[in-house]
Amino acid sequence: MVLKDILLMEVEKVLGEKSPLSLYIPKNKKYGDISSNFLIKFDDSVKEKILKIFRENRYFDKVDLLPPGFLNMHFSSKFYKDFVFDLFLKKEDYLRNSLSDKKKIQVEFVSANPTGPLTLGNGRNAVIGDTLANILSYVGYDVQKEYYLNDAGRKIELLKESVWARIMEIKGEDYDFPEDGYKGKYVYEIAERIIKEFNGKTFNKKEVGERALQIIIESIREDLSLFGVEFDNWFSEREMRERGEVEEVLSILKNKGLIYEKEGALWFKSSEFGDEKDRVLVKSSGDYTYTLTDIAYHVNKWKRGFDRVIDIWGWDHIGHVNPLKWALRPFGIPEDFLYVVLYHIVHLVEGGKEVKMSKTKGEFVTLRELVEDIGKDTVRFMFLARSPSAPLKFDLEIARKKSLENPVYYIQYAYTRTRAIERKRVERNIPFPDIKNVSFNFSGIEREIMNKIVIFEETLSSSARNYSPHLLPFFALELSKLFHSFYHDFPVLTEDDEVRNRRLVVVKSVEILLGLILRFMGVSTPERM
Repeated sequence: MVLKDILLMEVEKVLGEKSPLSLYIPKNKKYGDISSNFLIKFDDSVKEKILKIFRENRYFDKVDLLPPGFLNMHFSSKFYKDFVFDLFLKKEDYLRNSLSDKKKIQVEFVSANPTGPLTLGNGRNAVIGDTLANILSYVGYDVQKEYYLNDAGRKIELLKESVWARIMEIKGEDYDFPEDGYKGKYVYEIAERIIKEFNGKTFNKKEVGERALQIIIESIREDLSLFGVEFDNWFSEREMRERGEVEEVLSILKNKGLIYEKEGALWFKSSEFGDEKDRVLVKSSGDYTYTLTDIAYHVNKWKRGFDRVIDIWGWDHIGHVNPLKWALRPFGIPEDFLYVVLYHIVHLVEGGKEVKMSKTKGEFVTLRELVEDIGKDTVRFMFLARSPSAPLKFDLEIARKKSLENPVYYIQYAYTRTRAIERKRVERNIPFPDIKNVSFNFSGIEREIMNKIVIFEETLSSSARNYSPHLLPFFALELSKLFHSFYHDFPVLTEDDEVRNRRLVVVKSVEILLGLILRFMGVSTPERM
């Protein structure tokens, strides 16, 4: 039962069509349980007609209209009864397919170059993309999760060269380490592993390079699995090149007269499509640029029939968003086909001081190390708990705490309290109330909790439509705060049947919704803590 759908049907009776509206809980309780300001744009006659039809609706005890168009609604017991009946019937599926769009959407995320271990930034990318994909799939989109494997090009060759140089060093042979090579400890570890695997057999540079790449890809897959992230598809850039798709894109642009040569490089006339400058597609060395392979990759996505693709990129790629969209125009791909969610880096803080890291020098904390230290649940939650557009400070001291100071512990503890109440109910042979026998005259914090649960549909819709998965942890914290207060002040399993039944309904409702939100975020729902 989606409240907004009910309201939209009422509005449609007056306007003859649905009108966009948003809902929120008013800060001042005297204004009711739920409010909307969508009437601001209408004239007085329309406002009065809509007010009249809302007042006639059995789901509201009272509806007021305040200038210039604030509609304030007080729920009836009938509304709560029908809402809870639907919630308990469908449980975590009560909002499934609520957008019922059925459009085909791809979420491409992480896509870290396979040149080393996953970093904390890659981890933040993973949680944003994974949670967003979970939300979109739930509300009704046909979603594919994809990892773009950049397994070709200059950086891959540099990785192979770095591993080979370390093998030569271990074997005591002279070999210059590449100037821009990868210097991390992991390169030594890969070199030592390869030497051990070959076990005295002869090997060549090509074999070593391929094995090094394979080891890193396997490690990335393992790290993501440990982090609770699984992909529907791993897309190989190397295979795309081998299929001739990059050359095909280049050929199409040449045939359209959009390529010219300058200083030995091939340039794309991207300035003709809104870009501030033309872009190099093929360097004078003959190497493809990221711009060219990105164009080819997104043309491939378009051909696969996606209605929209969502890419999760680091903030340092902000200057690449519009140029890529413009570069897709010659292929007949609309600008709104691609949407990019940009996220800021992660700052690791310990003892009030930032932990300094340098990927260039090979000095950084890996995602695996953080997950093994802190735990998957806390890392996922804290990576998600700020808007992607804001830099994230990850406080190790708070993250390590097993107390209510840790936000994910705080939410999980609220969930386990709902489960503890349920266990006690069963132990005492107290029957769960039949909905038709429950008094739904909620008041005080009981009403606040139920209204918070009702408004979740708005948070979920906003998360899906605006690609904002970070709204979920904020909501979960607010609901948990209300529930902890309720739990502390109001005993649930009382002797009074009417009070007990009503409070059991509140507890069960919180259990269902917190369980749903935690699963969206890939965080566990413990029975005990």
